[in-house]
Amino acid sequence: MFLGPLIEKAVSDRLLQSFWDEAGSYGSRILIVPTASADLAIADRYRSWFSGTDVEWLEVLPAADRQAARDERLVAMVETATGILITDGNPLRFTSILGGTPVAQAIRRANARGRVVCGLGRAATVLCQHIIAGETTKTGPGTAPGRFLRPDQVRFAPGLGIVNRIALDCGEGPATDFHLQLSRLVTAVAHNPFLIGLGLEADTGIVVYADSTLEVFGTGSVVIVDGAQIEHTSIHQVDDESPLSITNVQLQVLGNGYTYNLDSHTAKSPPESEIPQSGYEAYTSF
Repeated sequence: MFLGPLIEKAVSDRLLQSFWDEAGSYGSRILIVPTASADLAIADRYRSWFSGTDVEWLEVLPAADRQAARDERLVAMVETATGILITDGNPLRFTSILGGTPVAQAIRRANARGRVVCGLGRAATVLCQHIIAGETTKTGPGTAPGRFLRPDQVRFAPGLGIVNRIALDCGEGPATDFHLQLSRLVTAVAHNPFLIGLGLEADTGIVVYADSTLEVFGTGSVVIVDGAQIEHTSIHQVDDESPLSITNVQLQVLGNGYTYNLDSHTAKSPPESEIPQSGYEAYTSF
């Protein structure tokens, strides 16, 4: 599960409720994982929220360094949880501390066993195999920082690898520049058209199911940049400051209830009624 920045309290409550439901609702065991040392206050905020629900167990993972991330007691905490919530913060700090450790491996195993793993805001990127770590900034004579697309528009870093098809960009907050986000996603997909670029607006989330279908929920939209049908890209031919050319990139913008299948590369609108279609037809025919 990926959640964009949570801004409006009423909406964020609904999104956290969705995570709680996926984690097993009543009797769920929630583990909150901070992504940076400064996130402890944020972690406490979410702990307070979940303490108001009927959870069986609620803990914050105290992994402040790589040595702690090798502690078997922390691994046991991960294995006990039915829902793992990674808080917003610095994704590179998260991967540099947890990457390759027994705790990180336990999170991957938990997801493989059907436990829900959720990333909030920028932390959602750590769930991916490839993190869009940020935009490189160059200034001075001979550079072209204002170009829409450049090969150096993004930097990659390895993530947890829970999802290997998605390259996620959550921007830096509620006022994410759509122009910049789209350029980062297109550039990321140009590097490897196997990837599907996703951009989340604030108060918007997606759930990725076992059948490779993602579902959008929340008040905003999800931008999907799919490179499966790319016919040509010049990314291997141009230098970092030169304009980039790509042909036949697919773009989808989906709102609440829409789904997208990562294997078939197709989007579907939500059903007109919550009643199953067969039941709806029987009811209308009567």
